[in-house]
Amino acid sequence: LIACLPAGALAILTWLPGTDQSASAPLFHFYIVTFITFSAAVVSILLAASLGANAKPRHVLAASAFAVIGSVFFSHGLATPNALISHFHPAVEWSAWLTLFGGGLLYAVAALDGPHGLPRWMPVRGVINLATGLVLIYSAIAALAPEALTAISALVNPWHQLAIFIITLLLWAFAAVRLLWLWRGSRSQVDAVLAFVAFWMIAATVSMHRYPTWNYSWWLYHATLLIGFLITVVVLVQQYEQVRQFSLQRYFLGISLIITALLALLASALFTQFSYNTLVAEVEESSNSVTNNIANSLARDLPEVATATDLREIANRSGIRTLIALRVTGLPIKNILVYDDAGVAAYASEPEWIGVNVESRSEFESAMRGETVTLIRPPEDPPATYHPASQVHIIETYAPVRPGGNATIQPIGVLVTVQEAPQLGATTLNARWTGLLTATLTMGLLFLALLVVVGRADRILTTRTSELTTAYKNLREAEATRDDLTNMIVHDLRNPLTAISAGLDFVGRFNHDTQSEARARIINNAQSASNRMMSMIEDLLTVSKIDSGQFKLHPQSTNLHELLTAALNTFATQAAAEQKTITLQCPVNLVASLDAPLIRRVVENLIGNALKYTDTSAAQIQVLVKPEANRVTFTVRDNGEGIPDTHKQRIFEKFV
Repeated sequence: LIACLPAGALAILTWLPGTDQSASAPLFHFYIVTFITFSAAVVSILLAASLGANAKPRHVLAASAFAVIGSVFFSHGLATPNALISHFHPAVEWSAWLTLFGGGLLYAVAALDGPHGLPRWMPVRGVINLATGLVLIYSAIAALAPEALTAISALVNPWHQLAIFIITLLLWAFAAVRLLWLWRGSRSQVDAVLAFVAFWMIAATVSMHRYPTWNYSWWLYHATLLIGFLITVVVLVQQYEQVRQFSLQRYFLGISLIITALLALLASALFTQFSYNTLVAEVEESSNSVTNNIANSLARDLPEVATATDLREIANRSGIRTLIALRVTGLPIKNILVYDDAGVAAYASEPEWIGVNVESRSEFESAMRGETVTLIRPPEDPPATYHPASQVHIIETYAPVRPGGNATIQPIGVLVTVQEAPQLGATTLNARWTGLLTATLTMGLLFLALLVVVGRADRILTTRTSELTTAYKNLREAEATRDDLTNMIVHDLRNPLTAISAGLDFVGRFNHDTQSEARARIINNAQSASNRMMSMIEDLLTVSKIDSGQFKLHPQSTNLHELLTAALNTFATQAAAEQKTITLQCPVNLVASLDAPLIRRVVENLIGNALKYTDTSAAQIQVLVKPEANRVTFTVRDNGEGIPDTHKQRIFEKFV
């Protein structure tokens, strides 16, 4: 139903022709079309650039299609007659035709996208680059060589417009049907919107090519293009999260370009209006003075014309044309008419207009009340009594005609002078250009300077965001390290606690006097395990010293057999309780220079792990010491499950 709205509006305007009124508004067309198309082009270009590699090709191409539509239609707005140029420019037609043609072509290419993407010979970036190149080429031709467009029109008219119309219609129809088919498979909201926008563009194509310029039916395609663009942009932004990523510089660039265009057009309009009003005031004053002088001089030259009846016969007086011609010699007067008190022309420079009723009744009545009134007609609305050779502003001045030129007597008629004012059109165009260029340059430089500042701020924000991301990552790693440290503490403290618990259990059993020796050994082992726990706690502080670079080794000459025997005795009770065997192979008198507490800690860790990961009662744990030329190798071996291959590369990482 939504897709049929533009077509339905066209049908109503066709079936009820009385509703399809003309609404000629060239300046409104210039300002609105220029601003909206420029903004659409900027937004579409930034959107297409923001979608990224994760977007579907048809969605990127759809955004690019509106970038092409906005760029080409922008030249259509600039070529509006009597806005920036005083004559008809072929780009006003060609840009309108190529707007929907180029957009339809990209939409049709987008519709070729499917489950496996576009054909391999049609890469998205290549299609966009080709479209960009063609838009630039056309813009250069329209700006620098418009005669080429005129020559083509003269050579193949009207077949070129008909061909463009048919091809454009087929492109949008193909895109609409194909996108609708894609939506039935994807059920994507974006695909649905693209499909119904394509249906809208079919109606827009008909509106542009087949309905009279300036009629409501012709204006319809402008509204259809705008609404279709807005809906597409909103849906694409909602669909793709990466578009929402904050990029201060990109947002500022888009907003500043749009604001620059708005302010430039607004400044142009205000400056043009100011210049026009100033010049009009001068023209009116001059024209009023000239027309009053002619009316009064003519009345004094014809003292016998004292009543309205006398005035009606003025054209029949001999020498009247010669007299009036002398009065306007050297003046820019193109036509003079004299109306009687009823508003009927009693005299006209062109005799064919004698007897014709006055056209501007309100100005005539003001003159009959004694006022001098000037009416400025735009080029597209010349007076019925004068046809200029070219499109220029026409100045009609209405001055009262009084008998003898006496200002105290009631007017008996009205004298009207007609002048051409080409300076008004030229001044208006120059003022519009001046305001547009001045505001664009001024605002552009301002926003360029601000863009540098915003770019710097954007880089700072990006750097700070990266630093925060890194800090967050480090915090997560620190939390993981803390968890690992906690697990390590629990793991390392479990072994001595197990030894102490087992020793206390055995002490309770060995309460006979003959078992005093065994009881003393168990107590010693428990005491040793307790000391080992204290040593572990001290080692936690040692880790902090290592991390801060404050740790120092304290090597001393140590008997390794005695060191390792003490370490193994710590686990004797646990091993006996778990029915596991720990053996030591080390020369009795082997001495080495080392930090004995730390080496013992390492060996005890390895033995503790071996006890943990050998679950069978036949577990064999061997501690081997092999002296070499200038070093000693310690080996702890068990017959448990072993270290998984995936962990071997990380053995020496902290807390692993």
